Amino acid sequence: MFVTFEGIDGSGKSTQSSATFECLCRNLGEDRIIRTFEPGGWEGGGSIRSVILSGAMKSTWTEVLLFLADRSEHVERVIRPSLLSGKVVICERFSDSTIAYQVFGKGFPRDVLDGISSFASFPEPDITFWLDIPVRVAMERINSRHTDPDRFESDHELLERIASGYAVLSRCEPDRIKRLDGMAPAEDLTETIVSVIMKRIEEKTDPS
Repeated sequence: MFVTFEGIDGSGKSTQSSATFECLCRNLGEDRIIRTFEPGGWEGGGSIRSVILSGAMKSTWTEVLLFLADRSEHVERVIRPSLLSGKVVICERFSDSTIAYQVFGKGFPRDVLDGISSFASFPEPDITFWLDIPVRVAMERINSRHTDPDRFESDHELLERIASGYAVLSRCEPDRIKRLDGMAPAEDLTETIVSVIMKRIEEKTDPS
């Protein structure tokens, strides 16, 4: 099963993906769960991640192609082998992030992105948890980290467009993308997420 976590920066993706991973390890065993992330969630991927987050590119095309190059290696080295071996893959950010950030946020052509992704045969997540929070709250969380925000985190208007993009994606695929109130208590969110995943696993493994 392929599970992804999505949302604007500061929405709590890292917190929930980590807590979900720990809960599933207890329920299913550590050998059955993989936790990863994008960009850079593969051996050697740190260099691409650094370039992407540095803000050095002036062209959105360069940015998108770097994200897709990173995803291609990530899928082939980590995600696809894990799925083929029967593991549950938990990934913080995947294809929906590229659509929300680069298509809705920066105007990259959706048909071009979809065409490349289809040709590359990237796997489709079974479940996507979208942590939805107001941009104002996300900015407050980002500023409280006492670290320099990257170029995606520091642009309020960009984050507003991205948040709207996630809302559109959720309406288009309500069965896959589960909207969660990112303002809810973290423990409650984790309980809901794990419950949804376990139910889906039971449905997949039920002989009937």
